[in-house]
Amino acid sequence: MKYANRLAIVATLAMSAAAAQAAGFDFTSGHYPPKAESQSTLTRAQVKAQTMDALAQGQLLSGDASYLPLSAQTQQPSTLSREQVRQETVAAGKAGLLDSYGE
Repeated sequence: MKYANRLAIVATLAMSAAAAQAAGFDFTSGHYPPKAESQSTLTRAQVKAQTMDALAQGQLLSGDASYLPLSAQTQQPSTLSREQVRQETVAAGKAGLLDSYGE
């Protein structure tokens, strides 16, 4: 008897879901898919021209030039001694400014 009741409930739910789908009810209230709120005022050619101008002026790096390995970046030598750095680190730890991972 329990099996028959469960089967009837499952069948009823399945049929009601199928009927709702067939009827074309909109349960999303028009929220899906989201609509784009703005539209570009530039043409594709204008965007390409702006990109090429930025590349020519050096404002935009292309390809691998946009990735600078650490060795190629300008580095300034430290003005602090090892002891000064150690003291600053200890002071920061006492002030609770360092993360305590693994403790």
